[in-house]
Amino acid sequence: MSATRDKARQILDGALPENKIITSNGATADKYAEMTGLTHKRLTDNWASGGIMTGCNGFTGWYGAKMGSKKYLGGFDLKKIVKDAGKESAWIKSTQDNRPRYGDILRHASFHVDVALDFDGDVLIRAAGGQGGKAVGCDIIKRVRGKTSYNPSALEGWIDIDIYFGDDARPALIPDWSWLIGWWEVKDRGETYYYYFFPSGVVQYTTSPALLNKCPNLGNEETGRFSIDQYRNIAITWNVPDYPREAFLPADPQTSLRRLTGTLPDYPTALPFPAAKIGS
Repeated sequence: MSATRDKARQILDGALPENKIITSNGATADKYAEMTGLTHKRLTDNWASGGIMTGCNGFTGWYGAKMGSKKYLGGFDLKKIVKDAGKESAWIKSTQDNRPRYGDILRHASFHVDVALDFDGDVLIRAAGGQGGKAVGCDIIKRVRGKTSYNPSALEGWIDIDIYFGDDARPALIPDWSWLIGWWEVKDRGETYYYYFFPSGVVQYTTSPALLNKCPNLGNEETGRFSIDQYRNIAITWNVPDYPREAFLPADPQTSLRRLTGTLPDYPTALPFPAAKIGS
C-alpha cells in the first residue's frame, strides 16, 4: 500500500481493532465522544425530540482530521467537500469497474458515510459509526462486515485518500482515456496475463481467466499504478520493487486503440510483447 494507506491502517487498527466496540455510553463513552464529537446526552436529547442523530459522519470527520485533512470530512456531500478543498479529482464515482481501497471514505446511496477497510473475498469490511441509535439505546462505532457480496450501486462514491492527501495523483489522462479502462490480455515470453486498468489510475493483473468480466480485487503484489500522456504512452510501476517497469503504446494509433505493444524500459534488449483489449 501507499504511505497514505499505511497511515490509515495505523490509525484505524489502533483506534478500532478487530472485535472492538465503542458505545456512546458506559466505559467507552469518552472514546466515542473523542471519535465523533458527540456525547451520549446530545444523542438522547435528539432522539427524545424525534431526531435520528448518530455519529457516522462525526466518525469520518475524526478520521479525516487524524489523517491530516484541514477540511472537515464529516459531511455527507463528499463530492462537494473535496471540490471545495481543491481536490475534485479525489472524488471517485462508484461504478461496476472500480472499488474502494483501504482507508477511502465512503458515501453510501443511503444517508450514511463510513470508511472502507479490507475485502474478504467479495465482501467489503468497513469501519463505521452510526451502528446504534434510539432503538438500541446508544450509538456504536465498530467494524462492519457486508451482509452480501459487494454491490457498487450501494455506494454513490468515495474519497480516494491517495489523491486527496497527495500521496499520488490521478494520472493525467487524455480526453478519450476510457478506451484503456477494462480488461487486456498480455502475452509475454510464452505466458498470458490479464490486466485490468481502473479509472483511478490503478492497474491489477491475474493469470486466471476466471476473473474476466468481473471487477478484480487482487492483492498488493498484483497491483500497480499507471500513467498516460497525451501521446498515449502508458507507464506501469508495480507495487513489488522486483517487478520491472512496463511501457505500452498503441500498436496502430491511427486505426485502432484495441492493441498495444509493450516493452520493459529497464531491459532494452527484451523483445516487445503484445496486449489486446478484451470485450467492448
